[in-house]
Amino acid sequence: MKKLIYLFTLLVAVVACSPEVELREQPAELPALEFTIDATDPNQPILTINDETVFNANWIFDDGTLLQGTSVQCFYPLKGDYGFEIVAMNGKGQSIGTGSVNVPSSNPDMVYGIPEYVSLCGEKEDNGKYWVWAQDEPGGDVCYMTDPFDWGVFWWHPYTGDNGPKMPDILNEIKFDLEGGFNFTRFETKDGVAHKGSFSLDVKGMTIQLNGVNIPNYEARNPDVDADSNLDLNVASTGLYRIQVLNDYELLLWQDHNTDEDHNYGWAWKFKARDLVPPANNPLYKLAGEEGEGGRTWTFDNDAKSLGACYMTAPDNHEGAWWTPYSTLESIPEYDHTIKFDLEYNYTRFDGTGAEVEVGTYDFDIKTGALTLYDGFVPNHEVRNPDEDADSNIDLDVAATGKYIVQSVDDDQLFIWQDHSPTNGGAMDYGWAWIFKPVE
Repeated sequence: MKKLIYLFTLLVAVVACSPEVELREQPAELPALEFTIDATDPNQPILTINDETVFNANWIFDDGTLLQGTSVQCFYPLKGDYGFEIVAMNGKGQSIGTGSVNVPSSNPDMVYGIPEYVSLCGEKEDNGKYWVWAQDEPGGDVCYMTDPFDWGVFWWHPYTGDNGPKMPDILNEIKFDLEGGFNFTRFETKDGVAHKGSFSLDVKGMTIQLNGVNIPNYEARNPDVDADSNLDLNVASTGLYRIQVLNDYELLLWQDHNTDEDHNYGWAWKFKARDLVPPANNPLYKLAGEEGEGGRTWTFDNDAKSLGACYMTAPDNHEGAWWTPYSTLESIPEYDHTIKFDLEYNYTRFDGTGAEVEVGTYDFDIKTGALTLYDGFVPNHEVRNPDEDADSNIDLDVAATGKYIVQSVDDDQLFIWQDHSPTNGGAMDYGWAWIFKPVE
């Protein structure tokens, strides 16, 4: 008897504590597909299903974008009509239909946070980005025929004559910018505009459509061969390319010309950023290490020349070694001889024990080699000979400027130089050189 009473009490308690459930009336009809468009921001319109019985909807756009919900916000920086399929669901079932949304104008500012646009067009403050043929690539293959199924397989270069590749004077500079639109410009010479047009970038599909103007030498014409025999001009003239490589330094565009028996191949066009140097060749990365390395440390290379790591030179020839302040010594003393540069433009000097003796910042102009140290100097900047007065060896006023020229820097050596002759009326008619090697 007690067991029965207990079970009854528990059942009542469960029923009493159950949450209230709202029972909705089953819709009599399938979802209506009417929707409204809120175009307060015309490039990010909000689409909303009007039928309140709909509990979910899928919006499948022609560009492959899928949005879900009874109200969704689109992202369209480029003007145009964007079609979609809509699948709306309620308790009765689902309805399927189509629709479109019109974006009346383009808004380039929307895309500066998208890496692909930034790589192609540069940062907003750059006002656009220039690209030129990557003619320093092996063989100078800036435009070439490829395997139709593998863009990375080189087949043939249109300028491979008997004497090797020779590029004709073709238009070799282009620019992408977002100044009031999605602009594409081709130049005949540096900054000499040849043609202007526009572009559309499909980030998801990694394709680019050029409108009104095409890339330099898109016909891949060989002066000695009819262009029709080199590629399918019907494909080339579309201005539609697949982007196979895009980063801050490289752009490789490709087209599949595998359209018939006569055009069973692809074509590639290779560009490099005009004003940027890739890390592998960038003197800043040679000086301060690549990203993630935390900087690069250098120490005097006492075996670099017969005069050692720091020495007097001719005033107009940094290679003309004259004299070292340690020529009378059996060994170079243990002075501060180690420095470190990092990509945050910090500079640190160390003494012979490895302790920090100076911390500052620096500027480095990779085009001119000008290096300026703030609140710091190269090790032993006074070039002091323990047996002689430092004033007799170097112009301390010049040394104190912290301004140097990097004559060379690579993975194995750093060569820094100062000219001490211009401001001294011939009294100190020479230069000073310092040679470092990387610390392993």
